[in-house]
Amino acid sequence: MNKDESGFSPQAFAKTLSEDLKANRIALPTLPDVALEALVVINDIESSVNDLVKIISRDTALTARLIRYANSPLYRGVNPVSSIKQAITRIGFQKVKSAVYAVSMHEVFHSPNKAIELRMERLWMHSVKIGSTAATLAKTYTDLDPNTALVAGLVQNVGQIPIITKAADYPELVENSKLLDKLLSKLHGKLGQNLLRLWRFDPAIVAVTRAQQELYSERDDEPVDLVDLVQAANILTQEESDQPQTAIDRDRVPAFARLGLPADAVSQSAAMLESSAAVATALF
Repeated sequence: MNKDESGFSPQAFAKTLSEDLKANRIALPTLPDVALEALVVINDIESSVNDLVKIISRDTALTARLIRYANSPLYRGVNPVSSIKQAITRIGFQKVKSAVYAVSMHEVFHSPNKAIELRMERLWMHSVKIGSTAATLAKTYTDLDPNTALVAGLVQNVGQIPIITKAADYPELVENSKLLDKLLSKLHGKLGQNLLRLWRFDPAIVAVTRAQQELYSERDDEPVDLVDLVQAANILTQEESDQPQTAIDRDRVPAFARLGLPADAVSQSAAMLESSAAVATALF
């Protein structure tokens, strides 16, 4: 891409972005302190549910989201849970790590800069749709953990955050949505991988940052994984929108066959989207 009419150079932007990231001149997003403390407790084999309750209870927003999450279609029981201890017990101590990641991610998609805050919020809402649909697919069609699938969907576009943050320095770029979208599509994958590795995410989740670049890749010799779930979730959710991906032929996307999801299963798609919407409410 060459300079546009305003004189903006995408190549120069990409170079500056790379240099700023290497020099730590861009404030990278971080998870809330309480969430980080909770993750430390979860990873400590000597910790108990009560230890985790003490940490999470200090953050009323995190507590409320985890309770809503435990009452979502992924975990809903006969009776709703009303305390954080009940929520952790229902989700499971070992699986609550992914749940903490999931309900904390919203804090990452924020900016004090009003010029880009709306873009960040749209990215978050899109990520929630992808994540909740991936979780529903995982529960319906695979033995993969829905918690992990949810997180994978939430973070697949996390590499866009530093790009959007840097774009705030270029008013002409913020105002040119099409050009910014092109840059996001071109640059976010590698940045996302680096961010997730920095946050010490599991390699299986890091891999989803390249999901859209490998949409048509045949992987018959590999077991169904998070990449399949995120690819299918992307298409299912965007079929409900006016995005370019709505024109994609599901028959050409191996993920649908690998998941056992028929290409013409419109009714199944609608049911899954309805279920995933209920899961998504726990994240707000």
